[in-house]
Amino acid sequence: MMVNREDMAVEVLTPQGWYRGYITVPAGGRLIDFLNTKPPIIALTHAMDPSGVRRSFVAVNLEQVLAIRHTELEE
Repeated sequence: MMVNREDMAVEVLTPQGWYRGYITVPAGGRLIDFLNTKPPIIALTHAMDPSGVRRSFVAVNLEQVLAIRHTELEE
């Protein structure tokens, strides 16, 4: 059985600053449900790093995450 997935826009705060991008969650999923899976990294697609550089993919170590929030990102 295939699970429908969707991209959720998030901002992730680390000691280096805010990363912005998208995480993949099950369709209709919530951010808290994603975090309860205790992923070792947060994989962001279509990301922007704290210096404003766009990247297709960024992996942020969960141990470095100070805060994470759902947001609406502009393309």
